[in-house]
Amino acid sequence: MLRPVHALVLSCLALTPIAGAALGAQASSEKSDDAAKKAADDAAKKAALAEAISVCDRGASVPLDPEAKAPPVQYGALFPQDFDLTKLKTLADKCQAAMLGAPQEKRLTLEWLRVQVALNQPGLAFLLPQIKLIAEGGSPEANYLLYEVYSVHRRDGADAGPLPVSRDMALEALQKAGAAGHLTALETLLRQYIDGPLLRRDAHKVVETAQRVIDAPAQGQSPGEWDSQFRAAMPLLIARTTLENDGFAAEEQHKAFQAVAADTKAGTGGPEASVLAYIKALRLGRGTQQDAAKARQLLEARVANDQYAIPMLADMLAKGEGGPADGKRAIAMLRAPSKNVAGAGPMLAGLLLDGKFVGRQPREAIRLLNAPWDLDASIRLAKLLPDYDGFQIDHPDQLVERLSDAAEAGEPGAALALARLQLSDDQRFKNEDV
Repeated sequence: MLRPVHALVLSCLALTPIAGAALGAQASSEKSDDAAKKAADDAAKKAALAEAISVCDRGASVPLDPEAKAPPVQYGALFPQDFDLTKLKTLADKCQAAMLGAPQEKRLTLEWLRVQVALNQPGLAFLLPQIKLIAEGGSPEANYLLYEVYSVHRRDGADAGPLPVSRDMALEALQKAGAAGHLTALETLLRQYIDGPLLRRDAHKVVETAQRVIDAPAQGQSPGEWDSQFRAAMPLLIARTTLENDGFAAEEQHKAFQAVAADTKAGTGGPEASVLAYIKALRLGRGTQQDAAKARQLLEARVANDQYAIPMLADMLAKGEGGPADGKRAIAMLRAPSKNVAGAGPMLAGLLLDGKFVGRQPREAIRLLNAPWDLDASIRLAKLLPDYDGFQIDHPDQLVERLSDAAEAGEPGAALALARLQLSDDQRFKNEDV
């Protein structure tokens, strides 16, 4: 007869295979659960990565990128219309996740970089080597980004250290991007050739660049409304530029006049810029028979509802073109829109300095010439200021910067005007190194 202890041992021995099977089943179940959890986690990560890639592609797809997976987003379109930069930050985070999660998708790196340039957060300089490397590989967008970095940081104070991108490097990169047909780069070149100051203003370069916009390659799949509208605006920009500036052949002017005449119903309606170009052509005899009287008549019919017609009519009134001179009326007309219409303030300043119709008012003229958007006004202002020491103007440092940029670009009169300021006794402008 077995003792109780022996029975207990035997009973345990009999149960051992059953317990082992149960433990094995539990371990197998846990492994199965772990595998399922891992599979679910992997699927979630894969879905999150796919979503990040999709968001980045749709929000920051690079123009002229042959590997793009979505319609191109021009640089300016990166910025939310409501200026809520948290949206841009969210896009940057998605692009970073996409780039890190799919390093084999090379396009994502540049998409992330362009969003970072747009955000312009501290530490941007550390990304420049990557941008430069991609630019050296021939990327039009990367070249444009180099210009954009310069444009944003060129006003940084001296304590910020050397500029991350030099002026020469930036302008060379901008030209490279434009030569490749990058539309945002071409738009930037147009603005510079029209207004300066980083490039010398040049009407022929405006026409040449506008034609390059027309001929530019497709920026990507389904380029969008801005692309088509920008290209469509170029023929009339070419025509207006040809009529409003000297130095174009008679045949070119004739063709341009026909274009604006068709666009404006012979100057009686249509887009304001084309109407004024048509009237100016009549006034000066460019592309058509000169008829200053008709030009003045058309302007008189417009001034009540079109303040942008006022500067040209005032100029004709002051000079007696197309009818009797009336300088006092010209001055009265210019006073009202001088703050809102480009050209009105500087033109009024000229009449006040001339003193032909009213007594000379140089201080009022200086105030009117203090217009940061008008390079010609800046040059004239710089010539006046040394004679009126201490006269307060807005942002004298910006005037010096504007003239310095223009002088370096070779803008006529800019270097002399800048030197006159810097050699004066006015401490705001005096430069002992000149």
